[in-house]
Amino acid sequence: MIIQAPAKINLALDVLNKREDGYHNIDIVTLPLKLHDIIEIVEGRENTTTHLTSDDLSLACDETNLVYKAYRAVKKIYQFNSGFRIKIYKRIPTEAGLAGGSADAAAVINGLSKLKKLNITDQEKIEIGKTIGSDVPYCIFNKPCRIRGMGEQLSFIKVKKEYHVLIIKPEEGLSTGDVYKEADIIKGQRPDIENLIKGLEEGDDELIAKSMANALQKAAIHLVPRVKNLLDELKNEGLKMVMMSGSGSAIYALSNDKKKLEQLYKKYDAIDDVFPYLTKTTL
Repeated sequence: MIIQAPAKINLALDVLNKREDGYHNIDIVTLPLKLHDIIEIVEGRENTTTHLTSDDLSLACDETNLVYKAYRAVKKIYQFNSGFRIKIYKRIPTEAGLAGGSADAAAVINGLSKLKKLNITDQEKIEIGKTIGSDVPYCIFNKPCRIRGMGEQLSFIKVKKEYHVLIIKPEEGLSTGDVYKEADIIKGQRPDIENLIKGLEEGDDELIAKSMANALQKAAIHLVPRVKNLLDELKNEGLKMVMMSGSGSAIYALSNDKKKLEQLYKKYDAIDDVFPYLTKTTL
């Protein structure tokens, strides 16, 4: 079985409060992208071992990988005995704030449900996903969405149009945990989520640009100053819908002008310490 695992970008990320368990309650608006990893799942014989591999040799393919955790979580509940060969073909950059690992884990939950005919309900998938990571419940569905709580409260939203997207990932990545720790000290700008959703529903780019914000961005810039340089460069090009995604370190620009983004892609593709990607949002 071959499954696509789409990346995502956040157009708003608000950190509401720190919980007693050390995690944070969040309020996020997310759009799915055409940029995706590919997950291949091949079922083996009964009582055989599951093996995880990747074409990205830097990726840990052991029990710490979210894909392996997803497999173990589904197996524990549904008690099947099959082993699997699971291979991750990476296209989404790591430590970028694009939910690559979470997307892969969600694809495995969906894939095993279909392959083994488990008939897992949407709510059951959310319950499994939230034990693996806060982005996993969203990645099970890959629709424009407002996400609250610890990532398990999903409210799907209607978006009027798709956008071309230029993503630039600095060579230096960021750990989500490190960024949240820094954000507890360095408070960032809060988004206007209600107006952002209104802008997305109406296709009002000015309202979207005015309402976007990422409360983790200041903290991430403190850890990786290159993030601010790249954000400023894209804004100086006249792009208005520009922000860091998630906990970084990738930044992006949304635009209706595909040609302009293609020109910028070529520019950044010639620079050694960044990795550009061209993609689109999906509805």
